Amino acid sequence: MLIYQGRVIQKHLDQAKIPHEELEAVVREHGVDTIENVNLAVLEADGNISVLSDDFKTRSVRKRHAHKVVEIGS
Repeated sequence: MLIYQGRVIQKHLDQAKIPHEELEAVVREHGVDTIENVNLAVLEADGNISVLSDDFKTRSVRKRHAHKVVEIGS
């Protein structure tokens, strides 16, 4: 669980290594204006983030895009 009743669960965000900015972007991609309007956001086992809003009536799922790791050659 990443968000519950409009509040970010920072411990879970840190464990999943998801930056706060990425979570905000995912919430917007789901069509929700702000984190405060999210009832529940969950990181699924397959990497998707599910967001429920509008008193748990609206649900959407988006694939979380992993950040590309760039190695600087020597």
